[in-house]
Amino acid sequence: MIKKLNQRIFLLIMASLSIIILGTIILFAVLNYSNTINTATFMLDRFMGEEPKKSPDDRLEDYKIKPETIIDGVYNFLIQNSIIVQSSVPSNDKAINEYALKIAKKNTEKGIIGKYIYKVRKINPNTVRITFVENENTISHIKMIFIFSVIIAIASLLAIYKLAKKVSKMIVKPVEETFEKQKQFISDASHELKTPLAVIEANADVLENEIGKNKWIDYIQNETESMNKLINELLLLAKIENVDNLREYKQLNLSKEVEIILSMFESMAYEKQVIIKSKTNENITMNGNKEDIEHIVSTLTDNAIKHTEAQKEVVVELKKEKSEIILEVKNMGNPIPQEEREKIFERFYRIDKSRNRNEKRYGLGLAIAKSTIEKYNGKIEVFYKDNFTVFKVTIPN
Repeated sequence: MIKKLNQRIFLLIMASLSIIILGTIILFAVLNYSNTINTATFMLDRFMGEEPKKSPDDRLEDYKIKPETIIDGVYNFLIQNSIIVQSSVPSNDKAINEYALKIAKKNTEKGIIGKYIYKVRKINPNTVRITFVENENTISHIKMIFIFSVIIAIASLLAIYKLAKKVSKMIVKPVEETFEKQKQFISDASHELKTPLAVIEANADVLENEIGKNKWIDYIQNETESMNKLINELLLLAKIENVDNLREYKQLNLSKEVEIILSMFESMAYEKQVIIKSKTNENITMNGNKEDIEHIVSTLTDNAIKHTEAQKEVVVELKKEKSEIILEVKNMGNPIPQEEREKIFERFYRIDKSRNRNEKRYGLGLAIAKSTIEKYNGKIEVFYKDNFTVFKVTIPN
């Protein structure tokens, strides 16, 4: 949970600062480019000369390049229907001729192409006049601005990354400390409660031997049993979430483990008149802890059986797709309401509180299963499909 919170805060800070900084850099680069092009093309308007007044027949001769406008380093083209009608450069200069034809096809007024800055005057829908000027200094200046902007952007992203990491840790640290204290309290309190519960249970057994069966003693024994189960689940949850408590992992045959666990639920399914179907692919292996696997499969199977009506099915599927192991536990029964599907993985959350209390269910089983799955970088989700409520576990392998 703390890790996810840290990641979300980091991404939020990173995204916010990146948008601001990169937006500023891009705006600076665009404005600088625009101003540089505007300044460079300002003199091209003079080289083009004044636009003649359009005559009724719009004669092309009025726009032809005049000898007095031919200047070294400045090149003019008159293009009609993608054909060069007139130009002030030698016809064998293929590069600039190709540039002129390329620009004539575009809907631009000015810009840079190759080593030239150009300006376009549109005469009519089919005819344009293009003026080029060689200005390597200006082009070099624009390239330097671009390179400088990229360098600044990369440096800014690196700085933002480090800053976001540091700030997110600072923000999460108080939450992490509180969470650690909470886990420690749960663990300590659970351990402390085990001793008095054992004493109460032992005394109840002694009383039962002395005075015989009694409903009050039955109440005490039932409640101590419930408390023991709750304490054991709290201890297991604290143990799973303790990152310093690393369990030994080994290569497990997951297919066999699932079959063994399902066989343990046959008597429970028989009592509830529920049919268990297993669809497990053979020889699926993973590196993990046997207790973790047992808890995940047992919790989901137990949950499925208890929420399935008599004469209906619980289906457990195990398969491997590409680099993922997929476990699906399905049961035929009433669907979980959409708004409850995320909440059922929260600690102590129970949809039917009275029923779960009677069955000694405290809303920790799915929370523990989810924490265990996330320890393997996996995920668990629940959905309703084809009259089945499906719990789907996906673990990378």
